[in-house]
Amino acid sequence: MINRRSLAKIAAGALSALALAAPLSTPASAYEPAPEGPAGLTCNADMKRGDPEFPGLLRGVQYAYWPGSNEGGPGVDAFVNLNPVHHTNLGFNPKALVEKNGYDSLLYATNPDGTLYVVDGYESTVVNNTWAGIRTMTDVVVTDKYDSATGVTYTYAITDQGALYRYTQSQATANMFGRVQVSPRGWWPLKGFSYWMTKTLSNGDQADIFLSNASDGRLLEYTIPRATPTNWSSKVVRSSTWQNFVSFSVGNCTDANGNRTRTAPLLATTKAGDVWLYYVSKSTPDALPAVTNGTRIATGFTNSYDG
Repeated sequence: MINRRSLAKIAAGALSALALAAPLSTPASAYEPAPEGPAGLTCNADMKRGDPEFPGLLRGVQYAYWPGSNEGGPGVDAFVNLNPVHHTNLGFNPKALVEKNGYDSLLYATNPDGTLYVVDGYESTVVNNTWAGIRTMTDVVVTDKYDSATGVTYTYAITDQGALYRYTQSQATANMFGRVQVSPRGWWPLKGFSYWMTKTLSNGDQADIFLSNASDGRLLEYTIPRATPTNWSSKVVRSSTWQNFVSFSVGNCTDANGNRTRTAPLLATTKAGDVWLYYVSKSTPDALPAVTNGTRIATGFTNSYDG
């Protein structure tokens, strides 16, 4: 969850509320006002990466949109925040990062030498040393993250060899266990890989939905059942133009009652450090996602690890 007070407002703009069906415009520069989200929704997205110049310093980019009002009458607030997140005792730039038990202040970080750490502010603790092959990770909060006894969080991890695994994060201690092989091969062309939402299947099982981009330019949706993860399936959302993004993160939007919706902002970053914002949505849980045009909202957000 993004702390509203920590965000720097770039511009509220005098734009009308954006209907999701209307595409976002592509600005001529990276310093246009932050784009508004769908009317009536509160939306957040963020990601963290290692700083290319200073090992152990993590950089964060955050986007947030809140329906509200301004001096000119009914309107909205949209924010972008690009700033360093200091972890000076980490001592290395992570190969992969994922939140621990759904908290954005607690992280699992993998050292390229294979060591897995838990990072809590300025403190970092070694968990184990068998993670050298993990290239990217994303997390899924399955049950209440605030319940330290029964809360369950999954970590989905893609390896350098192209396998996909699912781990269960421990609540009581800093560790991950119960590795399940979702797929032994074929995932190496994927770059960004991020959890989006969960849906109920016809057999009553819950399935997690992810978005990913491939090196051939496709934007893909993956559905992975929790009870039978090897029965995963995929759909092509876009057939081209997504090959230049090296990573991305799907956020979430909630309605006026605080309920998570099938609409979400997506932050996508290029190797050059440009950050682009898209909105993705589904009319039904089984529908093919709709994707708006993108807006470049920041520059200079480079990833230290290019493995």
